[in-house]
Parts: sequence; structure tokens; C-alpha cells
Amino acid sequence: MGGNKPFHPYAGGTLIGHAIARLSPQVDEIWINTGAESHPLSEALSELGFPLVYDDKAWAGMGPLSGVLSGLAAARTANAEALITAPCDMPNLPQNMVAKLDERVCETGADIVHFKGVRDYPLCALWRVSVAEALTEALMAVKPQGGLSVFKFLHTQTVATVTVTDEAAFLNVND
Repeated sequence: MGGNKPFHPYAGGTLIGHAIARLSPQVDEIWINTGAESHPLSEALSELGFPLVYDDKAWAGMGPLSGVLSGLAAARTANAEALITAPCDMPNLPQNMVAKLDERVCETGADIVHFKGVRDYPLCALWRVSVAEALTEALMAVKPQGGLSVFKFLHTQTVATVTVTDEAAFLNVND
């Protein structure tokens, strides 16, 4: 899909519009992650009225974990204990997504909790702010190679999963 993905039309709206509508009732604040302030979509994203969280230049081009790390830094600045992440190309996220993640983190004490069904959904997740240091170290270690698999990082952390009961809620329009 590429380029203008957040504003791709979907079910009478846009992908990002659907993601925001699903998550807004579940969280205190919505932040939108984008690659860099100079990214072509930054101006359009800023018009949505939510704070933008830019990837640190040190991690440019290193994949979705650079966005997670930027979000964790913003969460720490906001004195939050955790960050919820969700990709904008999953417009049907469960209306109880955050409650399920929170319930599971309370049950297990895990540092990261994500959804797992027929597939893993590692970016539909709750990340404790405390994992930022480990993520920074992991990205530094692979920087010469240019990126780090989300799954590879998860295997180094205390992770729990929430079982998906409705796969349609995790429809990824990129697939």
C-alpha cells in the first residue's frame, strides 16, 4: 500500500480515522508516530489534531521498533507507565483491546503483552516504559545491519499474549 497509507480510504473513512475511532474511547491520549518531522505525511497527520511523535533520527529506517521506542520516550516524558501501540492499517481493532492487554499484564507481570491468534500481532500491544532501555540497546547492537525484527526483540523480553477470539478484528488491509 505504501506512501499515503494512513489516509487510504476504508469503509467510508480512512484507515487512521478508523484506528483513532477504535482506540480513542480506550485510552487517555492518542499520539501518532511518524518517521520524521520532514516526512511528507507529517503536515496531513498534524491536521488530525493529535500530537505527533517523531522517530529519533538515530533510528531512521530501522523499522517499527524505532516508532515503538519513540513512543516509549514520549510515554516516559508524560509520566505514563506503559504505551499502547496499534498500526493504522488494522481499522477493526477490538473495542476492548486496551482492557484485555491491561488485564493480561496485571495477571502476568509481563513487560510486553500482545495479541496472538492464527497469527501474532506484536504491534497490537502494551509496552511497559521500562523496556525502553533494552530496546535502545537492541537497536544499537543491530544498527550496522539496519533493523531489528519485532519478534527477535520480543524473545529477549518478558512477554505474555492475549488470545484472539475474533480474527476479523485484526484484519490487516496490507495483507
